[in-house]
Amino acid sequence: MNTQEQTIEAVKNTIREFLKGGDTNDPALLEKVLHADYQNIQDGFFGEPGIFTFSKTEYKHLVETKRFGGSPRTVDFASVEVFGNLATAKVHLESAVLRFTSYIVVVQEGGRWWIRNNFPSIVPKAA
Repeated sequence: MNTQEQTIEAVKNTIREFLKGGDTNDPALLEKVLHADYQNIQDGFFGEPGIFTFSKTEYKHLVETKRFGGSPRTVDFASVEVFGNLATAKVHLESAVLRFTSYIVVVQEGGRWWIRNNFPSIVPKAA
């Protein structure tokens, strides 16, 4: 595996840990991968229209209280691009009841990768 492939795999592993933290409602795991300035920005919030922005603290609280997460999801990396210390990924996720397309920004600081932003589009699966 060359350096570029290793970098892409490191970015994917960080994203996988982020997703696992949500799927298992594990704020301690999220703490290990979320950047201090993390933001989740989404269009709509449980049927309420509008743009909603959640900080790292707010996001972890939503996961810990099981408002977000708690359902295992399949993961398909549609793309991962690395630009020095920045990376972007387009990820398709599916749980038992929801489908997600997330655009995730990952940054490298202090020799490791951190989730900086998540922009999910969430739709219910057809009944």
